[in-house]
Amino acid sequence: MSSVEEDGSKENKPRKLTSWIWQYFKEETKEVKKGEECVNVLVMVCQVKEGSSLAICGTEYVRKDSSTGNAISHLRAKHNIVQSGKLFVQTETPRKGKRYTKQQQKELRQFLVDWIISDSLPIHTVQSEAFRRFIYELDPVFTMPCEETVRKIIHEAYNYSFPQLKDMLSVQATSVSLTMDLWTARNRQGYLGVTCSYINQSFKLCEFTLDIAYVRYPHTSAHIKDTLVNILNEWNIREKVYIITTDNASNMKKCVQDMEGVEQLGCTAHTLQLIIGKGMKPAEILIARAKQLIDFFMRPKQSERLEDAQKNFPGLQDELEREIILQNEEEDNEQDEQDIIDPSNTSTYLHTIADTSTRWNSSYLAWNRLLLLKNHINVVLNTLGSQFDQDSKKDYKTLQSIMLSSDEWDLLRDLKPILQPFAEATDLLGGSNYCTFSIMNPILTQIKKQFAPPISYNINHDYGINFQNEETAFDDIIDEEEDNQQFTASSRKLKLKNPINTQGMLNKIKSALYISINHYWKNLTKPDVLLASLLDPRMKDLSFVSSEKGDEIKNLLREKYNEMYTNPTSQPIQPIRSPAKKKKNALLASLRKPSTRSCDEVDEYFQLEEIDLESNPFTWWHEREEKFPILSFLAKKYLSAYACSTASERLFSDAGNLLTAKRTRISPNLFKKLIFLKRNAKHLDSIHKPDDSD
Repeated sequence: MSSVEEDGSKENKPRKLTSWIWQYFKEETKEVKKGEECVNVLVMVCQVKEGSSLAICGTEYVRKDSSTGNAISHLRAKHNIVQSGKLFVQTETPRKGKRYTKQQQKELRQFLVDWIISDSLPIHTVQSEAFRRFIYELDPVFTMPCEETVRKIIHEAYNYSFPQLKDMLSVQATSVSLTMDLWTARNRQGYLGVTCSYINQSFKLCEFTLDIAYVRYPHTSAHIKDTLVNILNEWNIREKVYIITTDNASNMKKCVQDMEGVEQLGCTAHTLQLIIGKGMKPAEILIARAKQLIDFFMRPKQSERLEDAQKNFPGLQDELEREIILQNEEEDNEQDEQDIIDPSNTSTYLHTIADTSTRWNSSYLAWNRLLLLKNHINVVLNTLGSQFDQDSKKDYKTLQSIMLSSDEWDLLRDLKPILQPFAEATDLLGGSNYCTFSIMNPILTQIKKQFAPPISYNINHDYGINFQNEETAFDDIIDEEEDNQQFTASSRKLKLKNPINTQGMLNKIKSALYISINHYWKNLTKPDVLLASLLDPRMKDLSFVSSEKGDEIKNLLREKYNEMYTNPTSQPIQPIRSPAKKKKNALLASLRKPSTRSCDEVDEYFQLEEIDLESNPFTWWHEREEKFPILSFLAKKYLSAYACSTASERLFSDAGNLLTAKRTRISPNLFKKLIFLKRNAKHLDSIHKPDDSD
C-alpha cells in the first residue's frame, strides 16, 4: 500500500460521490502527521481485486477538492479500466508462438513509440480497446505498454538522442545559422521554435531542430532573447552562430540585434508578402471581387455545379490558359500538370483554390485556377439563369452580382506575368535542401530592375500605400452594402458591387509595386550579405552589381581571408602549403611572411569561371576543399544560411498537428520532446539507446 500524500489544507468535509470511479474506490478518513500535529484527511482507496488471490489493490490517493484525475489514471494504467468498463486485456497464455524475451518486448515497444512520434498520434492510442485487440490479433505474444510506459520510453529516447545530436553538431559544424519564429498554440501559450543549419565535413547542408521552447508572456525581445540564449547554451553553440533568420516583427528583430556578434536577416518570404500586399493596393477591390467569386465556388453545392459544367463541356477550358499551362509543364511544374487533366477521361475535376490572406502566393495560384475555369463558370451562370426553381434563381442572382467583368478578367490575366517573378522567388528562396542565401540578393536585384521605371518617368503618387500600418491589399474586405456578413477586427468595408475601372490600372500596380520594393529593399548591395554570393561559384562574378561595388565585396573577402591566414590559432584550420623542395630550405620557408601568400587562394578563386546555375555549389567546394582550405571554411559559414524562416514555419506545422484542439493539456516538456524526436530522428540510426550502451 502506498503512503498517503499530505493534503496541506484544513480537514475535508464529506462530499457527494458522483464520479464513476467510486465503483472501484472507496472514501476513507485517515489521520496523518503534519509537523507536531495530527490532521484528518480524506483519501480514495482502490478496491479492485487483482491476482489469483483476488487481493484488494489498496492504492491510496489524497482527495483534494473534487478531483479524481489520479484515480482515473490509476484505473487505466494499473487495471486497464476506463469509464465504459474493462479494456481489452490479453490472455495470460498466448494462443500461439513463444513469449518474447524482455529485450524483444522492449524493442517492439520502441517501434510502437517510433510510430506514435512519427505520425503525431495521441499517447492514449495504446489504451484504445479496438487498437489493443487489433495488435493482439496480429501478434498475441506482444504485450501492449500502458500510457506511462510510453511516456517513459519517450523521455528515455530524448535523453539518449539529445546528447548524440549535440555531439554531432559539435564535431561537424564550424559555424551555424538559425531560423526562429514565435507561435501561439491552441492553449494560448507562446512557443519559440528554433532550427539550426550548417554544412558538415562532406559539404552537405544539414538541419536540426534545436527546440520548441515555452516563452513567458509578454513576448518581449528580452524574454525571447532569454529563451534563445538558454537554448544555445544548452547546445553549446552560442559562439558558432553567424546569422539568424526571423520574420520582420520588431520583437524578433530586436532580440537578435541585442545579441553581440550575430547578424539578423529578415525572412525574404515575409518581406515579399509585405511588398505584394502593399504594392497591390490599387487593385484591392479587384482582389476582393475575385475572392468573392472563389468563395462562391468553394461551397459544396456550387462546386458540384462547376463539376457538372466540366462533365458536360469537357473541352471548354480557356485555350489561352491551357497554352500557358502546357508551356509550364515543360518546366516540370507538377501543379500545372494537374491543371490540364482532361475532364472527359477522368473523374477528377478542377475546383477553385482557397485564397488565404496570409499567403499572397495562394492568391496567385487561386487566380490562375480561376482563369482556367472562366468558361465553365460562365456555363454555370447561364445554366442557373435558365432554371426556374427558387434556389437556382437565388444563386443566379448572387453569382451575377459578383461575376467579374470582361475587363476585370483581362486585368487578372495581365497580372500573371507581373506577379510571376515574385511567385517564383517565394518558392525558390523558401527551400531548405539547397543554398538560398547566396542567390537571395541576385534574385531580388533582378526583380527590382524589372520594375524600375524609365529615368524620364516620375512617380509622384503614393497610391494610398501606408507603410506605417499592417494593412495590405489581401486583408479581408466585405461589401459595405451587405449587413449580414461577418465582420472581424481585421475586415474592412469597401464597395464591391460594381466592376472596377481597369483603364491604366496595370501601370498603377507596377508603379505601386516599385514604390513598395524601394521601401523594403532599400539596399540590396550590402557587402557582408553579398559575401555569400561571392562564395557561390555560380554567382562569383557579381554581375548583378556595379564593378565598384563588386570590388568592395571582393576586398572584404580578402580581409576575411587575411584575418584567418595570419591568425591560424583563432580558427580550427590552417591553409595548406606546398612542401619545401629541399629539406635545408624548410627553416627559411618558415620565415616567409604570411602576407606574401595571403591572397593566393582568393586570387586563384577569382580567376576561375562561374559554374552553371544548375550545378551544386556544395559539391564544387567539397571537390576543391584541399585547394582552397580557408575559402572553403568561409563558404561553410556563409552558404549555410536560409533566406527564409520557412524551416521554423514547417516546425510549427508539425507542432500544430500534435497540439490539436483535443490535446491542449499536454505538458510543454512532453510536447517539446515529441517534436524534437519527430524532427531529428532522421539524423540518428535510432532514437533509442542500444543495449551495448548500458
